[in-house]
Amino acid sequence: MVEQTSQSPADDHALDLMLRQAADGNGSAWASLVRRYTPRVFGLILKQCADKELAEEIAQDTFVTVAQKFLDNKGYDERGRFESWLFRIAMNRLRDEMRRRKRQARPTDMSPAASARKDEGDNSTPGWAGDESQLINLKPVKSHSPADKMIRDEQIERLKKAVEKLKDADKEIVHLRHIAGLSFAQIAEMQERPIGTVLARSHRALKKLREIMENPESSP
Repeated sequence: MVEQTSQSPADDHALDLMLRQAADGNGSAWASLVRRYTPRVFGLILKQCADKELAEEIAQDTFVTVAQKFLDNKGYDERGRFESWLFRIAMNRLRDEMRRRKRQARPTDMSPAASARKDEGDNSTPGWAGDESQLINLKPVKSHSPADKMIRDEQIERLKKAVEKLKDADKEIVHLRHIAGLSFAQIAEMQERPIGTVLARSHRALKKLREIMENPESSP
């Protein structure tokens, strides 16, 4: 999951100073900022797309965008937490890229990551290792025998296919909350929405997900 940090007032002050210095063109402060947040951006995007190369590209593009915004605004003046602002830029960049790929892709195309996993015979399920059982009440698997592992893999595969049938907005909140591991407060800040709206959307998305799991043939 994406690391969630709890910052002290001293940490906040140090970050504010780093941001101001980076926005004013201080190369050392900029390098520290990139070094500190690149792993978090990369981890967030990787959980969304399971494609290492794409996650690296999005992380790089995200900081290019941040640098440009610093130059355009001649200083950092965003309100709210920097991390949420940064994640929002990264997610917007990922959406743009996925839309572009969707327009260009043929129905039989697979992403490079998916194709590589198929060629290598990898049956792993990147990103679905935390609380997927809470999403749709998967049958608990208490042992690690080959038969039980097969059952769990089948359950998770069904879950992944069901998530792909959700509307984009519902799919995103499921990914951010249950795969990337962001809190509802982080999601609300990142999406610039009231937390009540985020909670309602999450409830709706999980309800729809369960309906798809229970009636896969009736879903689009």
